[in-house]
Amino acid sequence: MRALILGKGVSGRGAARLLRKLGVSFSFYQDGDVFPDLGSFDFAVKSPGIPINHKILRYLREKGTPVLGETELAYRFSQGNIISVTGTNGKSTTTAIIHSALKTNGYKSFIGGNFGIPFSEFALKTDEETISVIELSSFQIEDIISYTSDISIILNITPDHMNRYSCFSEYRRAKLKLIKNSELTILNRDDPELRSVKADQILFFSKKEKADAYIEEGKKILVNTKKGKAEIPLEELPLKGSHNLENYLASALALTAAGLYEEEIIKGLKSFSGLPHRTEKIAEIDRITFINDSKSTNPDSLKKALESFQNIILIAGGSDKGLDFKSLRPLFRERVKFAVFIGETAEILEKTFKDLVPVERAFSMSEAVKKAFHAAEAGDTVLLSPGCASFDMFKNFEERGEAFKREVLKLKRELEEKS
Repeated sequence: MRALILGKGVSGRGAARLLRKLGVSFSFYQDGDVFPDLGSFDFAVKSPGIPINHKILRYLREKGTPVLGETELAYRFSQGNIISVTGTNGKSTTTAIIHSALKTNGYKSFIGGNFGIPFSEFALKTDEETISVIELSSFQIEDIISYTSDISIILNITPDHMNRYSCFSEYRRAKLKLIKNSELTILNRDDPELRSVKADQILFFSKKEKADAYIEEGKKILVNTKKGKAEIPLEELPLKGSHNLENYLASALALTAAGLYEEEIIKGLKSFSGLPHRTEKIAEIDRITFINDSKSTNPDSLKKALESFQNIILIAGGSDKGLDFKSLRPLFRERVKFAVFIGETAEILEKTFKDLVPVERAFSMSEAVKKAFHAAEAGDTVLLSPGCASFDMFKNFEERGEAFKREVLKLKRELEEKS
């Protein structure tokens, strides 16, 4: 057997390590390489970043060569149960909450997928007792064939990746494809794109009304279990913000469906303190708070960040995914005092919001942090929440967030040395 791996990134390298363990020979291909002899391969493994209409995929289909996504490949060599998590926003945090809760309570669990750890890295380590928690992007869902989740979560669907999809409906269909490959589906009843979705086995969560998991009187999460209702006091949960309530509700439902007891669920949810680059407090300088929300890569995630703070000095912008920011104008008017725009979308953002708030542009993270600090006063929050992808200036959102943290801490040291 010989395989062609399309893409040399994290997924491609993960697939290569799995194939090597299986004794399958392989070659890599990515754009810019010499075009391979496609007739010499038994199958291909596709990285999620490669669009389904790429020319090499067309050629492979013409030759009748099977093409598997990296997630699909890994699934075929895995064992145990799978909890899949997708959504436009919140999927990494929800994936991490569920995995942390399982590990805290002594369950054998792996975490991976779009989370940054390819499923291929641990597929062969799973057994019948394993619960793998897999974060899935729409790109990965496009490629699944036999991949089946015991429990799937779809947190929300709002416009994203419009530079890859022809329209929002196409993106939505990619997300909803996961339902057909799931034994049980957990959906957000508050999301207009999800509340009317049908499935054979379905559970709903809601912040606004009674559901299988919901908020009672703004004080606690109630989850329906086979043994009655589990109650989880909100004040005992470490992550704050309206968006994290959705993550907790979905996680609690999934853990209940996975068979955990009430005390295990409460212990598990309390065990996770958050992921970096998600509304992460970096420092306080002269009573000005600096928040790193670099994971914000679309308007909806920026919206959730803006809803979480007041008196905001905003740093936003990045690579252009063809998204519309006009829906954020009311929030800008209400909560943003000053904005610094960076990256490819700086001009678009400036045109969209300059009549509402004072704006400036910056051409580096260092310049952006300095301009934001000079515009801020005691009690303000300097918020990095780009609302855009990072690839115009940074390798990924993590690198962007680390650059922000580095500049904030450098500023703090400089000011302390002067005082």
